[in-house]
Amino acid sequence: MRKKTINRIGLTALIIALLTILIVGTSVVTAIAKHTADRAGASGAASSVEKENNSRLNSYMANAMNNRSKWLYDLMNASGLAQLSNSSNGAAIFRKAYTLGLIGAYTEDDIYLPLNRLFVAQTTVKALHYPERTVGPISDVTPDQQSVMGTMAYYGYFVPDDQDRVSPEATITAKEYETLRLELERYKTLKGKRILAFGDSIMHGSGNHDEGIADMIAAKYAMTVTDYSVPGASFADRGERSRICNQIRVAYRDQAQADLILLNGGTNDMGHMPFGETVPGFEMSDADETTFSGGMQKALWMLRGYWKDTPVIYTRVHNMDLVEDRLERQYGDRALDIMEKWGVRSVDLYNGTTMNTEKKAICDRYTFVDERYGTAHDSIHPNALGYAKYYLPLISEAVADQFNEVSE
Repeated sequence: MRKKTINRIGLTALIIALLTILIVGTSVVTAIAKHTADRAGASGAASSVEKENNSRLNSYMANAMNNRSKWLYDLMNASGLAQLSNSSNGAAIFRKAYTLGLIGAYTEDDIYLPLNRLFVAQTTVKALHYPERTVGPISDVTPDQQSVMGTMAYYGYFVPDDQDRVSPEATITAKEYETLRLELERYKTLKGKRILAFGDSIMHGSGNHDEGIADMIAAKYAMTVTDYSVPGASFADRGERSRICNQIRVAYRDQAQADLILLNGGTNDMGHMPFGETVPGFEMSDADETTFSGGMQKALWMLRGYWKDTPVIYTRVHNMDLVEDRLERQYGDRALDIMEKWGVRSVDLYNGTTMNTEKKAICDRYTFVDERYGTAHDSIHPNALGYAKYYLPLISEAVADQFNEVSE
């Protein structure tokens, strides 16, 4: 009986102790909660601002490759306008861009906005001093956007689609940003380099107000250009017509200097001049300049002799409705073979693009109308859109690669 009483007393004491702990614990938790609530109430406004800033910062960091301050940082450094060292300080980057006139008045919220095509266009045209140009009507821009979006399209950025749209408000994707960054790297590499150009009307830009391949490349990358190309020129001697060998002789007499030579030709030889033979070896002092093959090899021999270490890039033009397909392939393929023999890099528009102007839709959209001969598009000479969509991307890549190979 005594043992049972003791056990009851012990059990009662344990229950009382547990209840005490529960009551005290509840009071403590309540006090802590009240204290926390009081503090939150006292600093509610500050806490709200802090949360908003943290959210904004997180968004900014999550889109680090896709925001406006990162673009301005890359653009100012590449163009030489500024040498910034902290790409994460959006406020400082915006202040610098504003000081340099790349952007107008802005708010703090603008720093955290995603990067879109219009912002890229507006800042790039100013930073790289692009002259105003156009590729024709653009259907989805406002009048105040037409100039910058048209200029960017002219130099191969944001080229209009088949409905003439450039999507100015579209957010720049990671892939697009990488392409833009690559163009800035090319700008840094090529700025100040000197181009010599030789060739025919496609090099000369007869379908684009006499702004051709070399002119557009030079303007895009802040290079200088001396263009000796002449409409109607050929590699073979056509009597009074211009020929490319004579262009080279004139440039040499002028003591023209170059870091790069751009060359095209052959269109005016197709079906008009003898095809000729590829002469073995590299001694071309007596090459037959009355044939296409002989004239081309003589031209390359002179380029090597006059500008020994200067890289040459040859452009084979697009598939056009000019002569029989058989002749286009024959002359074009021979040109590529000769360029390979001489170690000259070729850009092949005929095989490397879909610019086939035998197709009326392509012809009407990407070649120009010579009003002297009516209203039909001529299929031969690219207009501004033809150069921007087909020629510039491939030639820009070849030019940049040439200098990257030299620097390696």
